[in-house]
Amino acid sequence: MKKIKTPPHIILQSTKEVIFYLSKEYNSSLDIKLWMDNLNLSGYKGMTIKSKCIFNKLKEENYK
Repeated sequence: MKKIKTPPHIILQSTKEVIFYLSKEYNSSLDIKLWMDNLNLSGYKGMTIKSKCIFNKLKEENYK
């Protein structure tokens, strides 16, 4: 079985959301469900973001 590499992500406990950062060069097919299963986060919503700047701001705000 092939190991699934989960991209950088932020887990927002308060809203039960996971935000995955995908660089603009990301060519792999998107499979958020596999990533969510890999993180074992049932009941959470997954979304992607392509802006590194916004991802870093969200990360800073989440870990204050």
